[in-house]
Amino acid sequence: MKLSIIIPVYNVEKHLVRCVESVIAQELADYEIILVDDGATDCSGVLCDKLQQEHDTIRVIHQKNGGLSDARNTGIEVAVGSYITFVDSDDELCHNSLKENLEFLVNHPEVDMLEYPVEVHACSPHAYRLSFPDETQRTDIFADWIRREGYVHCYAWNKIYRRELWRETRFPVGAYYEDTAVMPAIVHQCRGIHYSSQGCYRYIMHPGTITTSYRYDKQRQLFENNHRLYKEIKEDNALRTEAMRLWICCLNLLIDLGRCTDIDRSDYEAIIEDVDKHRPAYKALIKAAPNAATHAKLLPLPLVGLRVYCRSYITLTKPLQP
Repeated sequence: MKLSIIIPVYNVEKHLVRCVESVIAQELADYEIILVDDGATDCSGVLCDKLQQEHDTIRVIHQKNGGLSDARNTGIEVAVGSYITFVDSDDELCHNSLKENLEFLVNHPEVDMLEYPVEVHACSPHAYRLSFPDETQRTDIFADWIRREGYVHCYAWNKIYRRELWRETRFPVGAYYEDTAVMPAIVHQCRGIHYSSQGCYRYIMHPGTITTSYRYDKQRQLFENNHRLYKEIKEDNALRTEAMRLWICCLNLLIDLGRCTDIDRSDYEAIIEDVDKHRPAYKALIKAAPNAATHAKLLPLPLVGLRVYCRSYITLTKPLQP
């Protein structure tokens, strides 16, 4: 079998059929859809069984609720395809997002992962399209991923993976922003990555999703995953400029942590201390600032220190409601 499509399912009775139909419409010849019912309390589990009866390409697994990562990991364990992809059950695929991209991977066995376009926050006023020119990277894979700022869009979906990439790697169970935790490890294993202009994943914004719920514990994990990545690359001379840009990204996430109305003050102070220890040289930071606005924004940093700097921006910006 060529492709296993893993769809975690939890309380999405309003969206599940639309999602699955968009996958079936891909017109793939050799594939399986794995619906992992993660202990849904609505009618999602019943819908999974009904879809399985209607389509012989669908397998259903029912399990106790363990969260998104656990459901994805279950799908990985039972997948039999040579390639794996993920779809969230409240999203959908545009027509012809998988067929040609899968054919590219089959015809290029040296490429282990393919990334294709996304309509981010679809169905909202904040929607935008993330696109890629057709390009294959076969050398210096991880450094190239950092230079492309892949950590900004390291979604688990909108990618097709050679199954071997998941032989030992799993999503961290119970974590938020699990994609940002696991993707660097996946990229490290890749012998080649293809960036495709074909197809589109529709990442649909629904009320209450992680992007609209700014709880401190969620945002902290996003910050920690990015800061861990910064500490991994900060000593690499070939990535010095990129490391500075990643630190700026971490600084903005740190400010957002302070804007969460359910903030844990003692934990936040400890994070600032850790960030301050790894603060890059100011001249290097300014040199790497991606644009004039960022350059100007960073100017007060050495004059007031990191704590006052963050508090100033937190005071001047709107709180993020949980």
